Amino acid sequence: MALSGKLTKKLVENLGAGRHGDGNGLYLVVDPSGARRWIVRVVVKGQKNRRGGPLRTDFGLGSAELVTLPQAREEIGRGPGGIGISAETDAPRVWLANDRLVYDWQVHAGRLAEQTVDQHLAAIRFMEGVLHGKAFDRLTIRDVNHVRSAVKESMATTGEGQKSRSTASHQASQIMSFLQWLIKQDGYKRLPADLPSYIQLPKSAYAKAMPKAEKAYASLEEAEALLEGMPTLTLSERRARTMVAIAYLGALRADTVTSLRLSHFDPAQRQIIQDGTTSRTKNGKSLRISWFPISDVFSAAVSRWVEEMKELGVRGEDALFPSMPDLKRGKLLRDAERAPLEPMASKDAVAKAFALACRDSEVKYNPHSVKDTLAAERDRRPLTQQQRKAWSENMGHENEKITETHYGKLSEAERFDLFEEIGKGQNANGSSPLRLTDAQKLTLLNEVLARVGLG
Repeated sequence: MALSGKLTKKLVENLGAGRHGDGNGLYLVVDPSGARRWIVRVVVKGQKNRRGGPLRTDFGLGSAELVTLPQAREEIGRGPGGIGISAETDAPRVWLANDRLVYDWQVHAGRLAEQTVDQHLAAIRFMEGVLHGKAFDRLTIRDVNHVRSAVKESMATTGEGQKSRSTASHQASQIMSFLQWLIKQDGYKRLPADLPSYIQLPKSAYAKAMPKAEKAYASLEEAEALLEGMPTLTLSERRARTMVAIAYLGALRADTVTSLRLSHFDPAQRQIIQDGTTSRTKNGKSLRISWFPISDVFSAAVSRWVEEMKELGVRGEDALFPSMPDLKRGKLLRDAERAPLEPMASKDAVAKAFALACRDSEVKYNPHSVKDTLAAERDRRPLTQQQRKAWSENMGHENEKITETHYGKLSEAERFDLFEEIGKGQNANGSSPLRLTDAQKLTLLNEVLARVGLG
């Protein structure tokens, strides 16, 4: 049942599946999978539904993981970027000239994932904001160039308004996609045919973006030491320790960890089943993840937790990490007729688990740093190209480029050390590389061919 009245931060994190109202048309929608997102119900002014009543539609404000409750309320105060505003909502900064058009675009974009639609819509509203609500049927090349300049400036600025190169690039691409659609619509075909091309960012713009601080991540040896140092006296502490262990064992995101079921841990096959239909995975991706070849300390911690859960009465389709109220149900857990224990809706428990692991460490690592650790470990090992590819795909990445671009980058100190080794003509182990003459290379090749029977 949806709640009436104002929501709170705690409710946002813990409410179950359904649509929960905050007032002024703002709702928190919790999907059965546990994913949380904000929507605002608005009225399309001047439009009627099939029954002749006001036409209402829902507009997404984004994931609750990214948009906080105060931010969602603030967006409502600005008119939530929506398509017209219901009578009870005060939105003095809303521009209405393009409402009908943006609504038509939403109908066109209905084939896309909801999160993608939200991102595109945010880009369209960004353009509208830069142009102070100018009607899109009067767009000029100068207008689009002005929007492009605003995107470029957002990369060079500092503080809250700063955009990363990736975010700015995506936003420009989303605006371009909208403009390409726009110039094909009736009433807009007179706009310049090359209008979309003027939003494309020049390569030089990326150089102005301020570099972000280096991401902190532990080495595998440090991660093992942190795990070994975690307390295990209470059930809550053992649950926290297992969350950290399985995150490293399978390169799992925090949301995926909390949404795992007991049956998703397969010790016989040494696999973790990431089921996009029942777990909260990125882009709904399903994957059988082989345990990463790391210290047995990690797998042993998870195996002990699974055995402890089974002894308590937790079974196959129950959450691997039940909430503490569920774990304290005692004999009720052994009731064969009870409903499955649902996973926790919030990933907060994983963040707290990592905080517990790092309580005595100068550097505080977050759950997302796990992927950086494993990406860096891949680069430290003498793997073949195929093995590197397998390692990346086991992390859930479609290709190696994703792993190399976004995770486990060298720190400045590591880069300096490597260049010093290069300058000294040394390998990473301190030895000098072997240099052969052409004649020596030919002799060596002949010996190899002879040994394999091809000489």
